[in-house]
Amino acid sequence: MSRVERFKKRKLLLNDLHSKPEIRLARSHGELAEFLDSEVDTKLVESQRVQSDSFFNNQYDLDVNHSEVQSYLNAIESQLSVQKYDALFESTREVLIDQLLRPFHLSRADIAGNDRKFAYNPKDYKCSGESVGGTNKSFDSVRDYNKKLATNGNGQIKDANTGIYHDARVMDYDHIKPLKSAHDEGGYMLSDTEKAAFGTDTDNLMFTHQSINRSKGEKTQQEFIENSSNQYLDGRRTKPAHERGEKAIGKYIPRDTIDKTAWVAKRGLEDGVKTGQSQGLQQALGVCLSELISALFDEIKDCLTNGFNPKDSDSWLESLKIRFKQVSTRVSGKWANVLEAFGQGFLSGLIAGVVTALINLVLRTGKEIVRLIREGFMSLMKALKTLLFPPEGITLKQAAHEASKVLATGVVTSGVILLGEMLCANIGSFLAVIPFSDVIYTVLTGMLAGVSSLIVVYMLDKLDLFGVNSEQRALFIQGKVNVDFEKKHSEAIDIIKRIGIVNTNQL
Repeated sequence: MSRVERFKKRKLLLNDLHSKPEIRLARSHGELAEFLDSEVDTKLVESQRVQSDSFFNNQYDLDVNHSEVQSYLNAIESQLSVQKYDALFESTREVLIDQLLRPFHLSRADIAGNDRKFAYNPKDYKCSGESVGGTNKSFDSVRDYNKKLATNGNGQIKDANTGIYHDARVMDYDHIKPLKSAHDEGGYMLSDTEKAAFGTDTDNLMFTHQSINRSKGEKTQQEFIENSSNQYLDGRRTKPAHERGEKAIGKYIPRDTIDKTAWVAKRGLEDGVKTGQSQGLQQALGVCLSELISALFDEIKDCLTNGFNPKDSDSWLESLKIRFKQVSTRVSGKWANVLEAFGQGFLSGLIAGVVTALINLVLRTGKEIVRLIREGFMSLMKALKTLLFPPEGITLKQAAHEASKVLATGVVTSGVILLGEMLCANIGSFLAVIPFSDVIYTVLTGMLAGVSSLIVVYMLDKLDLFGVNSEQRALFIQGKVNVDFEKKHSEAIDIIKRIGIVNTNQL
């Protein structure tokens, strides 16, 4: 029924009320005789006449001032704010779930621990291969062993750059192809075992005087020779040494630019598959744990409200079985969401692995940046899902607005967790002496992530980049007003029906 139709119906109802006489319940003969013998109460008669006239002449104070309207609208709008700013609880729940995933080695920190180390660290190339799954000895062991072999009876070793013999104590075992140069040219994509093997590969090692090695630094053999003023350097020796070093690195890293790019992309894809599997499991378990937590809380709430025993049970054990079955049914009912979460996690990890590898062709990224890229892709995947497959009933602009909030809160939450772990790494010894430091860390990180996300969502809503909030607010308020009006109208009709002063067929 439209508003115009309701208005016409109310006018007919008022006209009907105005035409009816006032009806009173008949009294007994004794009461009637007593009433007739009593004096007339003129004040009461006048009061009743005024009230009757006011009622039947529809003289009601229906004026509403501006402050009353604004107060009503503010109350409705506050309900919209409660619905919109639930990012605090979502972010806090993410941190809690991340802590619950630690026993499965699928927390953010666990997955970050498996990220490739793109930054250069000479220890990665000089460590023992046996410590990282290889077979070679450490650089120090290989150096000491070959130094004994190269030392002649006079305690001297021939310099590979000059051909001059020097005391073994002033000779360095030098990497012909410097480790830093090899790392920048693709060594960052080598496994820990391959790095250790290259760092001790004797095809890339030779003895030279300390002064020459210090002057060379991280320059390649060719760069050093071309820019050195050392008159003792022998080109007949330095050139073959340079070629030997380039050949040695070629055993580990493709030298052709196209081949190396393809090799880096392939290794990045392997990293992506490995990370994607872990991240997919992380997201899938996160969905299960999230639903498990919600289901358990709902059961606890029901116990406190309605008692522990459900209606179809009168024993404690049977009630426990029923409630656990209800929880398991809710969790298992999320299988589609679990598969979807695994797919999102796997795909984001896969893409992040390839993209990060290709970025490092031109720019080295630290471990923290690698993690931010990977988790940024996770947030990006969720945002793209919201944008490309919006929930039923929302427009493209609304989907874009929600996607921006998903992306922003994902990045903020990841950043807060990363910051918290960096602080823990720096003040870990101090936290170790504090009781329940892990619990305190989880609570504080969750609160900080939640508040930060809430602030970001609030700012995005205030900026209203896609112009959807004003329209959404107006539709929400209009809907609430309509609901309230229908409720009050139904209550009024019900009262009139119960009074029985009009024909109910008119209502």
